[in-house]
Amino acid sequence: MSHTNGRRLPVGRRLAAAAFVGALALATGPALAASASAAPRTAPASAHGHASTAESPVDALMRAAEVRYADAHWNWTAWNDSTPVAGGADQPNYQCAEFVARSLAAAGLIPGLSPDAPQDDYFTYHAPNGEVYDLLLISDLPQYHNLYDYVHDSGIGVDLGDHPELAKPGDIVVTYAGPDNTKSHTGLVATAATATSEPLVDGHNHARLDYGYHYFAPSHLVQLVPNALAEVWTWTLEQELLHGPIPPVQTPPTTTAPLAPHALVADPAGPQV
Repeated sequence: MSHTNGRRLPVGRRLAAAAFVGALALATGPALAASASAAPRTAPASAHGHASTAESPVDALMRAAEVRYADAHWNWTAWNDSTPVAGGADQPNYQCAEFVARSLAAAGLIPGLSPDAPQDDYFTYHAPNGEVYDLLLISDLPQYHNLYDYVHDSGIGVDLGDHPELAKPGDIVVTYAGPDNTKSHTGLVATAATATSEPLVDGHNHARLDYGYHYFAPSHLVQLVPNALAEVWTWTLEQELLHGPIPPVQTPPTTTAPLAPHALVADPAGPQV
């Protein structure tokens, strides 16, 4: 898989990256196992109606970590304010792209970011490829690299189009209801399709837990690739060879009060569902 501003690592380095991810999985095994037991909602492969590459145990744990974070934070007022809002209520200080990005970070899919990092670190994420991404944004604005761009450039996800039958927990749903059918909203798949139910999605802006995939239509499914954790850390090693290490994040002390929203926290285009 090709990436922006990069080339593939030699086989030896790819194996080293895979070994690193394996060691990481072993080191975090108990925590991720707890995540898996807390959210054991993956449907059997036969329920998806497609032949998918078999996923590793690390993939299953990674996806469970995403869903566990999403299920635990779907109704938070802000990233650092656990005051619950009612289902369907507005969340102006914790919007859709940030919610999905923090779910990805909880699974280790955004190098250098934790799910509890300050909002500004998501607003100006300095990625391994030397680009700056606004992970609070899903809409297509030419002056910004948004969350969708990051998922594509890092190689962790592939846009499959409108294929809910292929959805797995931890995949991303992107709504195309903005001007000229551009991106306007995003959510995280929490439950795969079954014989009697479409995939269920968690989302923000309006607090949503286990809403049907088609509630977010017109939508595309962005599916995480097999071995996404190895993919993103291989990409990180590759890009750091080209651009140097990721700049250290200057994280201020954690506070319990939510940050005041700055001008571009809100996704500026398209309806929010």
